[in-house]
Amino acid sequence: MSGDTYAAVLLAASKWLTDVGMLWVVGVCVFRVLAARSAERDLPWDSLGIERRLVRQLGAALALLLIATAARLYAQTYASFGLDEPVTGELLWLVADGTRWGGRWQVQTGAIAIVAGALASLSLRPSARWRWVALGGATCAMVGVVPTTGHAFAFSGGVALPMSLQIGHLLAAGIWLGTLLVLLSAGVRSTTTPATESGAAVSTLVDRFSPVALAAAALLAATGLGTAYLYVDDMPQLWGTTYGRALLLKTGLFGVTAALGAYNWRRVRPRLAEPEGVARLLRSGTAELLVAAVVLVVTAWLVHLPTPHE
Repeated sequence: MSGDTYAAVLLAASKWLTDVGMLWVVGVCVFRVLAARSAERDLPWDSLGIERRLVRQLGAALALLLIATAARLYAQTYASFGLDEPVTGELLWLVADGTRWGGRWQVQTGAIAIVAGALASLSLRPSARWRWVALGGATCAMVGVVPTTGHAFAFSGGVALPMSLQIGHLLAAGIWLGTLLVLLSAGVRSTTTPATESGAAVSTLVDRFSPVALAAAALLAATGLGTAYLYVDDMPQLWGTTYGRALLLKTGLFGVTAALGAYNWRRVRPRLAEPEGVARLLRSGTAELLVAAVVLVVTAWLVHLPTPHE
């Protein structure tokens, strides 16, 4: 593998880890709202058990984000200097403290630290509503600074619109896919009903999640189209440039993810109360997430390619 290819792989891998961690944190926050609404209506959910599971998931997501943040700094340093000399602590510090990218990276790292502080407060009392509100605000701030090291912040036509589109894109992905991840990994295990009745309990939560997921998927598509309109000037650039071909691949994979989501909504959700309903949801939902993970891989590669507009 050549040095340039290795640098591209490092950049894309660290970006993929960052996106997964971001969507996971957003998903935990949204799922907490859905679960709280279910508990308020005396539905069979172990509220305290859910909150403890969510705190643990937040810890795992933040650990992933911290690893990804360090990996991004290493990847950026290698891409800048590592082709000619080994990456050292001095070079890492030079990139982090002496470049415009490094200044924005520090802001993003600070935002993650704020989320970590909110989590530390939340772990002391998981049932305190205001602590969850503080976490949600910190999460929005964290997502809001992500585009500062991407195409949006360097757009020649002004940064306000591409930044807004990118923030909306990330939040929509987290609301849809991040919440689905948490629903499958934590929500299904939090019912207090017997196994023979768990499908009805899970169905209640899925019914609450479905309209939220549909709205988020629509927003995800709209912000994606808006971003493509900014970065691609002519239709032939879609198949005539590396960026355009990657964008087409991402769009196709997004269509597959959306189709799986529609299948879960129309076919799996109405049959959750059946004996194998929950198991069917776990299988189909996992397939949806796996395809979405590949979409994030393509996205992580895409953001490091020059746009046709440039």
